[in-house]
Amino acid sequence: MTSKDLVRKERILQYLEDIQRQLEDIRSVPVSNKEFFLDRKNIIQTKAIKYSLACAIQDLTRICAHIASALSLWKIRESESEAILGLADGGILPKELVERIKGMPAFRNRLIHDYLPNEFDAARLFDAIQTLDDFQAFSRHILAWLERG
Repeated sequence: MTSKDLVRKERILQYLEDIQRQLEDIRSVPVSNKEFFLDRKNIIQTKAIKYSLACAIQDLTRICAHIASALSLWKIRESESEAILGLADGGILPKELVERIKGMPAFRNRLIHDYLPNEFDAARLFDAIQTLDDFQAFSRHILAWLERG
């Protein structure tokens, strides 16, 4: 049995499906600028976007942690960012993508602790929903890796 045999493909595929569902939910809310998140009348939609984004990030980190653990790719198990970095070291994700997504766990924590609305976080949240393609790129690389068997 190889270490890749320890990877639970079904679990990863479920997480990837969950990420796609969360992204669809985020995209279903029309947000034209960061002021959307500062307007109190949009608070329910803002919370829904934050929740969906936090869930998508959580699923991404679960995938990374699972693969990094199975393949012994991460050095410090205390940090979800280390698991993400481990997938670059293992040749599963390209380094340029990892550089863009390695801060996601910290951002998820900020979302969960409900620091919005303020100018800084509204801008960060707006920027985050403009770069949902990073989740798509992540999913493509993980699926390609799984298919390589």
